Amino acid sequence: MNMDRSETNLDSQKIKGYCMVSAFTVVLYLGLSNLHRLSGLLSTVIGLLTPFIIGLVIAFILDGVVMTFEKLFKGFAHHQNKKLRGLARPLSILCTYLLMAAGISVLVTVVVPQLATSLTQLGNSIPGYLISLQQIAERLSLELNLDQAVWDEISQWFNTLVGQMLAFIPQLLKMVPQMLDLLASVGGGVFNFVIGLIVSIYLLLSKEKLLSQLSRLNRAFLPEKASGTVAETAKIASQTFSNYVTGQLLDALIVGVVSVIGLTIFRFPYAMLIGVVMGITNVIPFFGPFIGAVPGVIIIFMVSPVRALWYILFVVVVQQIDGNILAPRIIGNSVGLSPIWVLFAVTVGGGLFGVPGMVLGTPVFAIVYILIGRATRKREAQRAHGEAPSAPEEGS
Repeated sequence: MNMDRSETNLDSQKIKGYCMVSAFTVVLYLGLSNLHRLSGLLSTVIGLLTPFIIGLVIAFILDGVVMTFEKLFKGFAHHQNKKLRGLARPLSILCTYLLMAAGISVLVTVVVPQLATSLTQLGNSIPGYLISLQQIAERLSLELNLDQAVWDEISQWFNTLVGQMLAFIPQLLKMVPQMLDLLASVGGGVFNFVIGLIVSIYLLLSKEKLLSQLSRLNRAFLPEKASGTVAETAKIASQTFSNYVTGQLLDALIVGVVSVIGLTIFRFPYAMLIGVVMGITNVIPFFGPFIGAVPGVIIIFMVSPVRALWYILFVVVVQQIDGNILAPRIIGNSVGLSPIWVLFAVTVGGGLFGVPGMVLGTPVFAIVYILIGRATRKREAQRAHGEAPSAPEEGS
């Protein structure tokens, strides 16, 4: 009788497995057959959820700043007025968003106009810079007594470069007004951003409650083992991304500000434009400083080749200070990867997804690295525990 029941259970499990495989095959076939409809549906869903995605990103980035303010307010309330502890979170969010508003105001009123002016001046000055470089090259060729064939090859390369630069000038001059027109026309984008700000405030105010609800859903609808794995993975991903994104953005901001101030003090041309580029590209691990230095070298070299050498020295000094003093204190070992794995993550991420892959490849690979490490240690412990009973027999 028991054998019949076991055989029946086995048959029912097989039938259930076959049904699941068949259903998955049918769904996969229908999905691949209607891929254009699925992409359209996905675009519509993402469009509807855009304000909430923006709010989630803003809340995720600002959470570290809010927590810092909250610790300060709670510490002050502990010593002065304990009634303020209940207002610590709202006051922290208010201070954080006022700080963000101040930063956006400075960006819009100071940085963006100077960037537009620098781009316009650079576009108008490029022809003169190129003519000056050609004259310098001709003088060098006479002084060095270059062979005519070599000089002809250099001249051909230089003329090609000049032609490309001159063709790019009209596009460069049109870039700023086009960007302004784009910003003025995206009313929907402004609306989504405003709604996203409101969503981010609600998320920061009630994040503990929302996380508790997600945890309950996870435990209620997933098997116990899968629920634990999902919770552990989500915790690792949240900590890794939070530490990495917050630290990397703060480090890039400091590098950008220091670069603009230093370039201005030493009277380098287009200080605002070059400093902002250095700060933005510093978000990219490993390759960022080199990528950010290239446009500055090219721009300053057109103005003065000698000052381009001083600019390279300036970049080296800034990156040494950042790599040895700022980054270890701000970012630390937030992702827990050695330099070789950071290089691997940036290279593979950039090859697959471009600049976003270069920026996010490191934290994504760090999460995979941590999960594989934990699984490996767990497997090793299980094997060691299985071999443990044989140890006393060897010693006896």
